[in-house]
Amino acid sequence: MDGRRLEGLIIDSPPLANHESATDQADEIGFVQIMRFPGKPMYLITWGHISDSRIRSIERLPESDHALLHSRVQAFRERRDVRLNAETAVQLSRHDEYDAWHYSGQWFTLKSSADPRLTREAIVRLEQVFGALETLVPARKKPLSLPLTIQLCATAAEYRRVQDDSGIRADNPAFYLPGRRLLVAGSDMPAIIEQQKIAVESLATVEKHALDLDRSLEQGMHALASDLEKQGIPAGQRGEIISRARSRWEREKTTAKAQIESARRDNVQRVEAARRGFYGWLAHEAWHAYADGHVSKSDSNGLPLWLDEGLAQVFETAPLEAGELRLDAPDPVRLALLQEMLRGPLAPPLTDLLTARQEQFLVGHAGSTVTSQRAYLMAWGLAFHLALIEPVLTPASLAALTASPAGSLKSSSDKQVSPLQHSDPIQQFEALTSMPLADFELAWKRHMLALRSPVVLTP
Repeated sequence: MDGRRLEGLIIDSPPLANHESATDQADEIGFVQIMRFPGKPMYLITWGHISDSRIRSIERLPESDHALLHSRVQAFRERRDVRLNAETAVQLSRHDEYDAWHYSGQWFTLKSSADPRLTREAIVRLEQVFGALETLVPARKKPLSLPLTIQLCATAAEYRRVQDDSGIRADNPAFYLPGRRLLVAGSDMPAIIEQQKIAVESLATVEKHALDLDRSLEQGMHALASDLEKQGIPAGQRGEIISRARSRWEREKTTAKAQIESARRDNVQRVEAARRGFYGWLAHEAWHAYADGHVSKSDSNGLPLWLDEGLAQVFETAPLEAGELRLDAPDPVRLALLQEMLRGPLAPPLTDLLTARQEQFLVGHAGSTVTSQRAYLMAWGLAFHLALIEPVLTPASLAALTASPAGSLKSSSDKQVSPLQHSDPIQQFEALTSMPLADFELAWKRHMLALRSPVVLTP
């Protein structure tokens, strides 16, 4: 078509009862172009019927693949209705009005002190995240006998109480306890939503007042003209005064309208930012719970800490569209911070990251906030590189990585095991990347410093 190659979904026109119309229509096709740029929200472009005379050639998908693509396009178009229907279908229960809401589903049970709307929204989101994780990293074992429990705290105070009861000291807005199979998340979303409602009502009052003033403008102008005439001011001057007063009001009205619209946008953006942060951390901890329950080979052997925390951050910022976690671009904020650190003298060597303990990933633990932030950035960059840029992480390699106790520094003497089952983290990493650590570190830093966001990643 005009020298362009279009890829998307072909929609053949159905035949019409009128033979002549059907013949004409047979020479046209409908087309939906799927636009998915790395790191950007997906959208669709629907072309009108394209005449056969403008088409050089058509390459059709196999029927089964076409049906799958059609279903995904339809699901994307109907995603809002699908989400609302899914939220409405969530069954919540509680003993009385003072009790927390309870839910039980395929992946987890949940209790929440948040309002029902936010609770249902979180449940649907989490179900989608777990389903997407299963697609990306198929489960390697049966779920643990102890089911996953998720607790949503409606206030920061409640979240701090749960932290105290669990012996956790961290600034993270969510955490996962493997021994108890418990994921806890705290959010100020209910308070932020309530503040937004108050702000919306206040802005509506201000807007109504402005509209009332605007409606009474002509009456006011007539009154002003009458007063000026009584004062004996000539007609020409009266007209100029009234014209200036009208122009001043129009400027004030335009300014007030712009301020109201700006305040509304700020309120919406504030709520959306809080929502993204809340669901990002839920996805982060959901990965920990999924890896613990469905990837690790046993209750005691998990992924290496740097990889577990790194992948959690990759999934935290991945857009969730039509039930799919999109991993096609690096998080621009993390990338910029990592590049700044790698250019300076403060970047810790990979040896430190590979042998890091759990406390080094708890922001706010024993005053180690700076150390934790550096460890998080390094882990994110390393996991992103190994998962997407030069992918070596496969279901098989992940399973092998969990075959030895995570974090153990003892070397294995068993020659029958996979090289990835070294209990020494350095040897394990070198087996994973098939490179000496020093050589890999130099190459990795060059790649990360050259990386731009968004970037197209080849599968």
